Amino acid sequence: MTALQEFQKYFDLREVVSKKVFERYGLQAWQFFDPRLLAVVVWLRKGMGIPLVCNNWANGGNLSQRGFRANLDPIVYDKTKAGKLYCSAHCRGMGIDLSSGRAYAPTIRQWIRDNAASCPFPIRLEDDISAPTWVHIDVCNTTDLPVIEFSAK
Repeated sequence: MTALQEFQKYFDLREVVSKKVFERYGLQAWQFFDPRLLAVVVWLRKGMGIPLVCNNWANGGNLSQRGFRANLDPIVYDKTKAGKLYCSAHCRGMGIDLSSGRAYAPTIRQWIRDNAASCPFPIRLEDDISAPTWVHIDVCNTTDLPVIEFSAK
């Protein structure tokens, strides 16, 4: 089974892309995701055994930019308009923000640290200070360590 097929057991595409991306690309938007990221999210979901939330706009919620981000999504658009360089992992399909109603973000991060040796790919993890209520994971780790932490502030 591919990383995408496994990921699709737990997430609908609308949960990981914005409404604009989904309306423009539909199911073809899966092409934007790095399969390593999908495999890491499945590892986390299965390992912790808890539901994870990325975007919830399709169900009337206010979360819409925590997965793949395109140039017209507000976070990217506003930075571009302000003349700021923005090369986020989210824009490359390599990063995702997650939360769960069953565990606080610091608890999820600690589980990742404690189980780093079994993580299928090296990852970066945003620290507790700059991501207090969500867990940012990306596959932009260029070190030999299984998990590195960074601050986005």
